[in-house]
Formats: sequence, C-alpha cells, structure tokens
Amino acid sequence: MASLLLVLPASIAASSAGNVSISTGTSPGVTVTLPHGDQLNFSYSYLLVYANVETTTILGQFEQHTVLFGADLSVINWNISIRGDTTYFNASFPLVQTTFSPIGFDDNLTNLTPFHILSGLNLTPEASLSVQISIDKNVSTRLYAYNVTNSANAADFTNLSVSTLRIDNYINISKIPLANIIPYNVVLLQSLNATINGNRGNFIGFNANSDDFEKNQFNGFAIGSSDLIGHSSGLLWWLPSYTSNGQVYPLHYSFLKTEGALYLAFQFHGESSGTIVAQDPYLSIVNETINGIKIINQQIHLAFEILIHNIELVTAGSVIGVLLVGVAYTSYRSKKF
Repeated sequence: MASLLLVLPASIAASSAGNVSISTGTSPGVTVTLPHGDQLNFSYSYLLVYANVETTTILGQFEQHTVLFGADLSVINWNISIRGDTTYFNASFPLVQTTFSPIGFDDNLTNLTPFHILSGLNLTPEASLSVQISIDKNVSTRLYAYNVTNSANAADFTNLSVSTLRIDNYINISKIPLANIIPYNVVLLQSLNATINGNRGNFIGFNANSDDFEKNQFNGFAIGSSDLIGHSSGLLWWLPSYTSNGQVYPLHYSFLKTEGALYLAFQFHGESSGTIVAQDPYLSIVNETINGIKIINQQIHLAFEILIHNIELVTAGSVIGVLLVGVAYTSYRSKKF
C-alpha cells in the first residue's frame, strides 16, 4: 500500500499500434475497440429539462413545483450522415414529463429539487440535438492530469493530437410556451462503459492543464483498470465552460449512478425564450495512434453489406435483379439520410 502513495507522475505518449477500431451506431455515441479486446464506450442516453413552474391554488396562493421533462435518446429516429472524417447525428423531438432521476442529481448539480408530474400541465418542450464525432488532429499535444485529492496520482499525456476524438454537442430547446416558468436547467446524460482486461473499467476524476492549448484548464475522467491515472487506457475531458445563447457559463457536471449504469451528466443554463447550447468534450485513446482510422457507422455499414450480399446472389445474366437491388438501396438512403 505504501508504494501507491509514492507513485510519481508518468510520461505517457501515444504510439502507433494496429487493430484499433472506432464505430458509431444508430444513436449518438462512439465505441473504441483496442488491441487485445479492451473497449471504451461513450453513448448518449437522455436529454432532460428541469423546470420550476409556478401555479396558483383555488385560494389564489402561489405554489412552486419542479417538473422534469425528458427524452430517451436511444430510441429516437436519428438522421445519420458521414461527410469526410466526421459522423453527424441530428434529430428533433419532444420532451415529455418523466420521473427519471439518477442518484446524485441533488448532491452534485445545481438548483435541482424534488420534482412532480403536474396533471393538466399542457407543456411539451421541443428539442433538437446535433452531435458531431471526428478525429481531432489539432487538439492539444500534451495534457497534465492530476487527482485533486491525491496529487501523487498524476500523469503527463503527450502526442494527443494523434489519438483524440472530438465530440461536438449542439442542443436547441425551443421556446417554452409558459409565461410563469422560471429559467431552467438542461441536463445531457451520457452512459459510460469500459471493459479493461476483461473487467469493468474504473473512472477516476481529474483536473488537467495544457501549455499549448488556447484555454488550458480542463476537467475529466481517466478510464483504466486501476485507480492510477498513469495506467489509463482512455481520457474523457472537457473545458470547464460552455456557451448558451452566446454567453459563457461555468460547466456543472456529475458522475451519476442508477441500477447497473454509470452516467456522466452535463448541466446547461436554459432560457424560457429558447436555448442554444454548444459544448465539445474530447475522448483520447492512450498509447494508440488513431489518425488515418476510418470511423465506421454500423447502420450505414450494414446497409452497404446487405447491398453487396444481394448483388452476389444475382447471377451474371440477371440484370433486372441487379437494377432492383440498386433501386431499393437508393430508396433506403433517400428515406434515412
């Protein structure tokens, strides 16, 4: 145990290695599969709005209630496209009243109180979410990450410009048609999963700084097989601020738990007149080079595989069959994208 207290900051550089794959699915998120079968997964789960609503009783008294609206992002019909090295997810959807409440909201995120479902509340906010996932070759080349409660638990990560994914979040909450609503909070929940050496990975919170980045202070989680930042397989990190309607705000975040699931929650400031949020976390793969790797979307890839399989089943003389397959695939793409 004493050796753990004497761990010195390690210098960790990205190196070239094969057998790394990066894939996306039918909803926003990314899965990175490393050599030897380790996996890192970062997927979007829920978009929530915590709103304080004032109502009037039959006696003319004002009462304030906190209500929660939300959408399950995994079941939404997403428009997915790939342009160059970037995968785009876009969707618009309603937010309905819900009682979903991961443990940790009231302790770690601001202005959240017990909430209710108000019967007769004719309010369904409209939301849209755009997520862009790309390999970022211009990110900081160095990140010094350290645990706040244990300064010896630290590491110096280098060459991140060859091993980092950029994940851009754009959230738009339409005007909420209720005159007496108080400015609200928008919460984006992302599910975190990692398999390291056949076991569930650990997530270690850190602060970080970088000498060669425009804004050099960051927060994040190191993902690894132990509690040591220097033994990490991946880093999920972000600036401690974001923009909402063009204004810069400090970013509140929390690491939340429900039954069998881990979530990273980002909280944003919302306005009744409408809200546009922009924020961009990063996912760095330690000791790997991902430049030049193609991000594969499973849904688009499956459609292509089906097309190829059908063409192989057609004999050389069945020209009509080939044309029919081509028409079906063109129709599929026009409906989905």
